[in-house]
This record gives sequence, C-alpha cells and structure tokens, in this order.
Amino acid sequence: MILEGKLATLRPITEEDAEITFAWRQSDRAKLLQRGAKTIDEQKTWIAAKLKTDELNFIIEYKAKPVGMIALHDINYIHKSVQMGRLLIGEEKWVGKAPVAFESDLLLCDYAFDVFKMHKIYGDIMEDNHGMIKTRLYLGYKQDGILRDHYIYDGVYKNTVAVSILEDEYRKICRPKLVQLIHTLSRYEAP
Repeated sequence: MILEGKLATLRPITEEDAEITFAWRQSDRAKLLQRGAKTIDEQKTWIAAKLKTDELNFIIEYKAKPVGMIALHDINYIHKSVQMGRLLIGEEKWVGKAPVAFESDLLLCDYAFDVFKMHKIYGDIMEDNHGMIKTRLYLGYKQDGILRDHYIYDGVYKNTVAVSILEDEYRKICRPKLVQLIHTLSRYEAP
C-alpha cells in the first residue's frame, strides 16, 4: 500500500531501509525521540519484526527520495484507536521548508479515519520535545495527561505528554489546519 500526496509519498518500510533509517535515528533531529537500535543489524532486525505485525511503518519520500518515516501502531480495532508515531524527517536538507511532514501527517490521519474507521488517534511525546507538543496542540490535539517516568532515555527516566484527537476534532479542526499549512508552505517546496 502506498499513500500519495502532492509532495509526500508514503511507502511501506523494508529491510533495505535499515541503513538510512538507522542514520536518521542517530541524528541530532532524533534526539527527542525514544532510543532505537544501536546498530544497523539491530535496525534491520527491528524492521523485519515489525513487518510481521499489523503495524504500518512508512518511509516518507519527497521527489522520489527517502526523507523520513512515520507509523501507525498499536492498532485497536475493538476500541477504534491507533497510535501515530515515529514521525521523523531525517533529510532536512532535501526537504527544506516544504511541508512534507504536514502532508505525511494528513495522509496517515486520513487513512486511519477513512479506511480503518478509527475513532481516535493518540500518541505520547517526550516532555522535552516542546516543538512537537506545541504543533500537536495547535492542530487540535488534546493533552490527555502526563505519563510519569514513561521511558528511560540515556539512563534517565523521562515523562511524556499524552495527546489524542478524535475523528470529529480531526475533521473540524486538525484537517483544515493541515490543508492550510500545506497550501501556505508549498511555496517553500525545494526546486
């Protein structure tokens, strides 16, 4: 399954993406994400394991080049909820200010609500990731609480901010804002 927008294309991750995704995860841009694999082989093993689950892990492509990743996981068909995460633009130099992350977000949310018929998308954000928290709240997500000492990060317990958006909030608030951001910021698309 491939999801295509005007700028971003989301394609399923493969084991061949281990090297590039590992590099992204080791970059400064990923310093506020949970720690992942410690080697390329561990990353390849992680990808292989995820391919056997019902998770949807995507590579974000921009102008036919892999530039980032995003995922839907913890899919709960009974309660109609899904967690969105692993959003990372790893090739910022290729993307520039083009709204590739926003369009990737839009494509995946549309898929979750339109195809999977989810009622809620949720996630948790490392408490130090102020930019992502601010962005999610601007887009209409609600802060559901703080998950205390939720992850060990470089040997230190870290809190995360739990956020969620319901389908009607997405349709009324988030989606129109994403569409407007994509439209407005598209003028920054790299040549």
